[in-house]
Amino acid sequence: MKKLIISLVLVVLASIVTLGWSISQFAALQNPNNNTSSTLEQLNALTRVAVTLSRAFDDSNVQSQPFIDNWNAHNQSQLSLTPKAQFALPSSLAKQFQQEHSLLLESNDGISLHYLLPHTQQVLNIKTQLTSPEEQSFSINQFYTLLFYISLIIILLIWISPLIKQLLALNKATQAFGMGKLQQRITISKTSYIRVIETEFNRMADRIEQLIDDNKLLSRAVSHDLKTPIARLRFGIAALEETQNAQLKTKYFQRLNRDVDAMEALVSTLLDYARLDQANIQPDKQPIELNQWLQQKIIDNQDGCTLALDFRPFSRPLTINSDPKYLSMQVSNLLSNAERFGHSTIKVQLACIDEQIWLHIEDDGKGINQSEIGQVVKPFVRGQQSRDNAGHGMGLAIVKRIGHWMGSELVIGRSTELGGAKISLRFDKTAP
Repeated sequence: MKKLIISLVLVVLASIVTLGWSISQFAALQNPNNNTSSTLEQLNALTRVAVTLSRAFDDSNVQSQPFIDNWNAHNQSQLSLTPKAQFALPSSLAKQFQQEHSLLLESNDGISLHYLLPHTQQVLNIKTQLTSPEEQSFSINQFYTLLFYISLIIILLIWISPLIKQLLALNKATQAFGMGKLQQRITISKTSYIRVIETEFNRMADRIEQLIDDNKLLSRAVSHDLKTPIARLRFGIAALEETQNAQLKTKYFQRLNRDVDAMEALVSTLLDYARLDQANIQPDKQPIELNQWLQQKIIDNQDGCTLALDFRPFSRPLTINSDPKYLSMQVSNLLSNAERFGHSTIKVQLACIDEQIWLHIEDDGKGINQSEIGQVVKPFVRGQQSRDNAGHGMGLAIVKRIGHWMGSELVIGRSTELGGAKISLRFDKTAP
C-alpha cells in the first residue's frame, strides 16, 4: 500500500510540474510577443501615432512617401495612403467614416486603422497583425489551459488503468474464493502496484486450503482409526462382564490397557501434527554442526533400537541453520520408520553436493513403491509395504510439514546399497 501511495503522489506531482513547464515553454515559443505590451496598449499607441500622422500628411506640400517607406521597413504595422475614391466602404460605414474621420476594421489578417485626410482627399491606412483581446485570450490562453488538463487526465488514466484492472482481479478472486473455489489464485505481475496485497491473498488462500484439507484428512482418519480400538474396548468390557475366571479377567484387562494405549498414541500423534502450525510456533533457529549433532542423536537412539546403525559422517564440518527441537523430531521420525520397516541395518549418511547438504537415512526393508511416493507424505496414508506394521501413517507427514516451514526438503527414493527405502533431507548450507 505504501508503494501505491508514493507512486500516486509522485505521478501527480511530476505530471503537473512537467506538463505545466512544457506547455508554458511551448506557448512562449508560439507567441514570442507574450511579454510585450498588451493588444489594447499597442492599439492605443498606434491610434495616437495615426492621429499625429493624419494631421501631418493632410497637407499637399508634405512629402509623405519617404516617411512611409522608412516606417514600413522598421515596423510590423504597415502604413499606406489611398485616394478616398478608391477606398470602398458600405454605405453605413462610409457615412460613419465621413463624420468621424476614423475607422477601425478587423479581418482575418488582423486589425486595421483608417483615417480620412479631408484636405488631400486621401485615407491613411495602418495595417496591423493584432487581434482583439477577446479572440486572442480564447485562442491562446484557454486553448493551452485546456490542453494541459486534457494531457494530465490522459496520463492519470494511463497510470491508474492497471491499478483498476488489478483491483478488479483481486475483487473477482476474493468473491470466487468466498464462494468455495479454494483453488482460486491471483496471477502476480512484477510491475503490480498492489503486489504485496496479491501475495498475501495467495498465501492466505494457500493457508486456508491447507487447513481445510488437513481437517478433512484428520476427520476421516480419526473416525477410521478410532473405530478399531473402540470396538475392541467394547468387546473387552463385554467379555469382562461375562467371565468369572481371574486369569481371563487379567488377560482382558491387559488387552484393554493396550487398546487404551493405542488410542492415547493416536490422540498424541494428532496433537503433535496439529501443533505443527507455522502460525502458532516460533522456531529458534541456530547454527548446527550436523556431524557432531547426528553422532550424539544416534548414540541416544541406540539404546532402544533393535537394528544396527551405520553412521557415515562427512569429511569436513557441515553447518546448517535450524531449530534443534524440530530437527530432532524430523530425524526421530525417519529413524523410527527405518527401524520399523528395516530388517537388520540402518545407514545414516551425510553428503554435500553443489552447496546443498543432504542427510540420507536408508534401511534394508521392502522400500516404498515409486507410485506411492506422493501419497505416503499425507497424514494417515500408509504404503502397501507398511500394511502389516504398527503406526498411523503420520511420520513422513510430520517430517514434510516441519520441512515446509523450516527449509528442509523431503526426498523419497530407494537405497542402492541396502535395497530398502532411502529418505533424505536437503538443507541449505550455512556459511562458516
